[in-house]
Amino acid sequence: MSDDVPGPDSYPLGKVYSGGSHAIAAADWKAYAAATDDAEAAYDGAAPPMFHVRPFIRLMLEMAADPELAIDMLRLVHGEHAVRFHRLLLDGEQLEVKGTLEAVAVKPSGRIFTFGLEGTVDTDTVVSGTTSYFIRAANPPPRGPRKPAPELPPVTWSLPQHVTDDQALRYAAASGDDNPIHTDPATAKAAGLPGCILHGLCTMAFAQRDLVAHYAAGEPQRLKELAVRFAKPVFPGDTLTLDVWEGDAGAVRFQTRDGKGKAVLTQGRARFA
Repeated sequence: MSDDVPGPDSYPLGKVYSGGSHAIAAADWKAYAAATDDAEAAYDGAAPPMFHVRPFIRLMLEMAADPELAIDMLRLVHGEHAVRFHRLLLDGEQLEVKGTLEAVAVKPSGRIFTFGLEGTVDTDTVVSGTTSYFIRAANPPPRGPRKPAPELPPVTWSLPQHVTDDQALRYAAASGDDNPIHTDPATAKAAGLPGCILHGLCTMAFAQRDLVAHYAAGEPQRLKELAVRFAKPVFPGDTLTLDVWEGDAGAVRFQTRDGKGKAVLTQGRARFA
């Protein structure tokens, strides 16, 4: 793909993508919980909040593959994901999903596509949010000197999160996210990676798991919002660390660091009712 790409006004902003109807089944969300090592007992009756990925993932991949957007999938990096949980999904429901191209930013380093997401049951919105993809430029300009990262305040609490060697394979099967950079070493290397990486949405699901366990054990429906920026890849076998800063009125900020102390999830925020 050439770096001679159209400006942001050349894209079909407002374009709506239909993702169809998806049957919500307890067996599927229990497999998703198992793939993220989430033993919350409440998931016997309702789906984990991050289970929304399964009914949405095919739509998300199809939006990225829209020929009007001319996205090179080998240069695609999932940039951000933010979700509002209006309520949890229940067994036997039919979830209608759709996406909308909300914004495109064109920068020397690449392009950022932001899509709105909405899932409804009988016309009632159950889950909504946005997801963003960063498409790396083929020939980005040299980076200037980096500004030092701002010093963070002391964390309220931290928790280790181990990534099993087969985590990406388990998550791919349970979520439906079969992008081969997560499961095929040759494809991962063709994308410029040293090997297969864990899905960013799986790392986000780890955060959901541990935040719910800490603040809403037995009541996952109290989680109303969750958002992250995917900063660096995560590799199977690593041990991550979740850092949390508590705020007011049920709001928390968080990040996730890899085994070398580098942040892999940044700008994390969650809100509980």
